[in-house]
Amino acid sequence: MASLQESIALEIKTARTKRNKMLFVVVSRISQVELQRAIHQMEIPILNVGLLLSEQLRLLPPEKRPFEVGRILRSLLAGENKDVVFLERIEYLFDTELKQNPVRLFENLSGNKALIVHWPGTLESGSLTYATPEHPEYYQSDNSYSSYVIEI
Repeated sequence: MASLQESIALEIKTARTKRNKMLFVVVSRISQVELQRAIHQMEIPILNVGLLLSEQLRLLPPEKRPFEVGRILRSLLAGENKDVVFLERIEYLFDTELKQNPVRLFENLSGNKALIVHWPGTLESGSLTYATPEHPEYYQSDNSYSSYVIEI
């Protein structure tokens, strides 16, 4: 049986061959700590998206924040000298104030670097889901992204 690092490395290799170099990781069988440990051991930089984004967006008026999300994230990614980056704590991207489609945002950001995104929700019938339908931050992707998802 392949180790967690070997499985992730294989998925990254596959992701690099795709147009959008991204991989959504849905954690269901291991702990988040185990995932972080594996990523750290692979020497992949880890970005806390919520913290980094909120630090920069708080300086802007609320009406300008949705327009700056992509630029800020692109700048943060450019600051990493590795060709693979792990993004965690992305929940802030679902905030209604930011008016973002997180999957499309990562799709747009995944040109030069392979992005591994810890998905904070679930995988249901090939669709990435966050929150419940009655929640204001509810999100569900279409299942066209299923080839970009691994469940571990």
